[in-house]
Amino acid sequence: MVRMATVHSQTQRWLKKIDCESVAILIVEDNDASRRLVQELLRATGFVKLHYAKSAEEAVEQIHAHLPDLILMDWELPGKSGLDLVKDIRQAAHSEKPEFPNPRVPIVMLTARQRQHDVTTAQKAGINDFVVKPFSTTSLLKAVTHSLTRKTRFIVSPEFTGPDRRKRRAGLFPGLLRRADDGTLRERLSAEADVLRQTLLRHERIDPKVLDQLTGRLLDMQTQAHGMRLKLIEQATHSLNEYVRHFGEKAEAEVLDVHLEALIRLNDVPYGEHEEAVSIVSHLKRLVDQRRRRKAA
Repeated sequence: MVRMATVHSQTQRWLKKIDCESVAILIVEDNDASRRLVQELLRATGFVKLHYAKSAEEAVEQIHAHLPDLILMDWELPGKSGLDLVKDIRQAAHSEKPEFPNPRVPIVMLTARQRQHDVTTAQKAGINDFVVKPFSTTSLLKAVTHSLTRKTRFIVSPEFTGPDRRKRRAGLFPGLLRRADDGTLRERLSAEADVLRQTLLRHERIDPKVLDQLTGRLLDMQTQAHGMRLKLIEQATHSLNEYVRHFGEKAEAEVLDVHLEALIRLNDVPYGEHEEAVSIVSHLKRLVDQRRRRKAA
């Protein structure tokens, strides 16, 4: 059984914002082992209204019967794919369909697909988040909590129907990753880092080109860092770069995850809460120093 002690502390804070017992979640997954894993994880976290379907057709029945607050959708399903079902659900926003009473329901895509093209394709279909299999407890729960708690504008247009991927303008809520011309930079960075984490979890050899591409993007972010908050983001980015370069293939997925989490949190913390931002960066330094001492011992 999965225990809450294994859940990242930040994710636990997000979970406190959710009434887990009242949230209905539909798990659309044809693989029995994968479905049981997700169910066990969510149940151990506190969610009790869990429903499941093994195909798109069964999912339609479950959606109509239980009105889920969140759908965890496997991409590869027998018959109609999960991606096509996402499109059908979102298209109900244009014309009412009784089988899809809530076309705005948050949807998290679960898949073994790892290419950036697949992430982009799923986003264009209207998903809220994307989790790569095999996933960690933290990555799944982070996607679940984000999808349930983030207040995201829902776009209904001929070109796109789904949660707004654009970020608020820097003048309203400053942050390195929230520039008006940034597009999906944060999503791309998150997806690339997640692929790297999954590679580490499978104990596979890391392609040096992948590391170079990721650190290259982080270095690009460093050159854009200006001002007090951006300087902290620069330090967090530098910490991740140095950690990856120092440990190479022995880099821990948990440490990479904490760094990415810190970058996102630094981007979200208002300027008025500078002490929290400083604390985030200080935690990264302590974490890396601890790992270096352990390696030297």
